Amino acid sequence: MLMAVGFSLLTGCATKDKNEFAGWSVDKLYTEGRDQMNAGDYTRSALLLEATIAQYPFSAQATQAQLELPYVYWKDESRLKALAAADRFITLNGSHPQLDYMYYLKGIINYNNNTSYIKALITRDAGSNASDPRAATEAFNAFKTLVTKFPNSRYAPDARKRMVQLVNTLSQQQLKIAEYYYDRGAYLAAINRSQGILKNFDGTLSVENALIIMMQSYDKLGMNDLRDDTRKVLQTNFPNSKGILDVRATSKQLAKTQEKVDAPKPQ
Repeated sequence: MLMAVGFSLLTGCATKDKNEFAGWSVDKLYTEGRDQMNAGDYTRSALLLEATIAQYPFSAQATQAQLELPYVYWKDESRLKALAAADRFITLNGSHPQLDYMYYLKGIINYNNNTSYIKALITRDAGSNASDPRAATEAFNAFKTLVTKFPNSRYAPDARKRMVQLVNTLSQQQLKIAEYYYDRGAYLAAINRSQGILKNFDGTLSVENALIIMMQSYDKLGMNDLRDDTRKVLQTNFPNSKGILDVRATSKQLAKTQEKVDAPKPQ
């Protein structure tokens, strides 16, 4: 009786672990995976594309599956798996004719994650799992690699546009740090961070608030001459400024320029 039970358990495990796609041809695996991607069943598509790569690793279909998996993972809401798969494709296929697409997809994935960070700034939802301040830097770097290596890519114009928006995001992150220091009375640190914004992010949405933080910090420190000089710079560059710090308003203005976007399917 015990032997029978043991055998049934073993056969049950074997059935459970059985490869559903064993014996499938490479064409059947890949074509079905592609069809499921087009149908929007990304979970099923991922399984089929993974099987294509695992069972026929040296086939042309496996290379195409590697190209499509990052997109499928992303659409299946597996962002980290998508980024890891994109990096793997870049490492293994450094001369692939669609390498520009992979850098663009990496940029878009992080760009969309950055929009969640901007919304967290507006709502002050600092505990949001979706917000990741590093996403802006990672998106910018992916887009920069794309436009540098592939300046004539079909994706380059959009990448350049989003790089401008991401610079605003990066400056906003620095502004939040300056505001943090100011709110806690660390006025010299707030001044230094604000000066960094003026130096590294001139022309961005954060400059006005950076000048306001500097002006108010100098005032708190009793450095009246520097306060007045900063006020003159503020009034010259922002004649309509009320001189009132409003970092959240800057975040809202930035959010209007940065909404989540989709990426095209790999060709």
